[in-house]
Amino acid sequence: MLVKLLGEILTTQLHARYKWDRGAAKSSLVFWRALKRPSTHLLSINARCNSGGNFATLAEPSGTTIAFGINDAGQIVGEFEDANGHGHGFLYSGGAFTNFDFPSATDTFAFGINNAGQIVGQYVDASGHGHGFLYSGGTFTTLDDPLGTVSTSAQGINDAGQIVGLYGDASGAHGFLYSGGFYTTLDDPFTTTDTDAWGINDAGQVVGLYADASRNHGFLATLGPNAPPPAGTTADMILRASRAVSQYEVYDIGGNSILAAYSLGQVGNDWTFVGLGGFFGSDTTDMILRNSNTGGFQVYDIANNNITGAAFLGAIGMEWQLVGFGNFSSLGETDMMLRNTNTGGIEVCDIRNNQITSVPFIGTVGLDWQFSGVGNFSGRDESDMLLRNLSTGALEVYNISNNQITGAAFIGTIGLDWQFSGVGNFSGVPGETDLLLRNGKTGGLELYDINNNQLTGAAFIGTVGLDWRFAGIAPIRAASASDLVLRNVNTGAFEVYDIAGNTLVGAASLGGVGLDWRLGGFAADPPTDNSGDIGQLVQAMAGFGGGSADTSNTVLLGADTSQ
Repeated sequence: MLVKLLGEILTTQLHARYKWDRGAAKSSLVFWRALKRPSTHLLSINARCNSGGNFATLAEPSGTTIAFGINDAGQIVGEFEDANGHGHGFLYSGGAFTNFDFPSATDTFAFGINNAGQIVGQYVDASGHGHGFLYSGGTFTTLDDPLGTVSTSAQGINDAGQIVGLYGDASGAHGFLYSGGFYTTLDDPFTTTDTDAWGINDAGQVVGLYADASRNHGFLATLGPNAPPPAGTTADMILRASRAVSQYEVYDIGGNSILAAYSLGQVGNDWTFVGLGGFFGSDTTDMILRNSNTGGFQVYDIANNNITGAAFLGAIGMEWQLVGFGNFSSLGETDMMLRNTNTGGIEVCDIRNNQITSVPFIGTVGLDWQFSGVGNFSGRDESDMLLRNLSTGALEVYNISNNQITGAAFIGTIGLDWQFSGVGNFSGVPGETDLLLRNGKTGGLELYDINNNQLTGAAFIGTVGLDWRFAGIAPIRAASASDLVLRNVNTGAFEVYDIAGNTLVGAASLGGVGLDWRLGGFAADPPTDNSGDIGQLVQAMAGFGGGSADTSNTVLLGADTSQ
């Protein structure tokens, strides 16, 4: 009995297992008949089927047999029931059965197999809950859609490793696509109850069924990638939903307007947003998440509004917290800086091609000095670090090159009621990184120009109500601009303030997003070619939206960053 499957066949006893064989070519169809309703259901087909052939019985010697999936080599997967009514997975290959069970499971069902021999299915634990699984190279991996509060079942897998299936919640069954480490819900637009995704081919086409008030219907879904950013895009904004699961979206922005928006996928809430950067390839919109339980870092490659790959970078103790991103190695890459919350020690994780290539320790700074930004403060086209003393308001620049602190300079003291907001090239001086502070009592905004490790000028640019909080610095108006984005804490609305020559030259509303959507960060799109700008843009935009529990020490830089 497949009592753990969701949908119409929830309590259906399945019988009549057959293999249809076209003779020497071994082209096969696998199907089953459900006695609850007189009908035949086609579950799987390989790539070489054509007309002609005959039926052949397929029976696992240990019990009642159901065949569910087949690949181009004629390997078949399914389940058989033992004398006690428990299901066990099987692989039929080369005329022989191989049985397998998920460890400690009461039932195991194998539903799909690709040409690499990877098998997907569902297992039932001792509590009676269903979980999806991937069985690859002799290793089982649990697949639980974060929205599947009732159960998850993995039904099909293609040669790219994309997996489809269904999950259950309080409202019924929903299809899902698992690709690039992200789950995406697939609900047929005509469904009124359930959607089940059963199979996916190498073209990304998904088949399954949906149910309305009268009956079940089959569907074919052709899932294309998200469209690339439209012409005129100068920045990308990443948002994540604070719900039962973290849902990520990307917004393409240019000319002070949101031009397009797309879903990227979803992950469990134990993975929190860290930042954006050029961790693979030339773009600067790749995303790093961190597991709040293990300290593990995962990078997701994002190009043209799509997740194109994923890689685990490794785990680091949770006492090491994110400081910022920049080109600290001087190799033109986006590196990650961490700080020990107990000692004040600072380490750099050099990242290239989705790998941490080295982790140099660059020094220790007292915990009364807190991070305030990364930028080209020296004027040498490098990623320097700006710290501020919590007691005095003093600002200190640390020049960094080749993963070493090469110099330090005291640049002045500013009253503690002025809080850090961000860094950018507000003056328009080529290659310069300037500092933006905000008065926590009045909402006033002050710019400080920094060049050659010195404050070279200051300008007051206006006052904004305290219900508008800092969101980021990004090229919203035009490429290479450093515009200020604020968000209203009551409505979720975004407002952009265009800055040029240390002056506000314009303002525009970007629209509102529900407060359950929290800012991840901004990145330039297309990316800048200037290595100093990479450090400036990524750090200034990515960590200050209140979007990640892993950026707690970043939030300490200024209370103005909460959302």
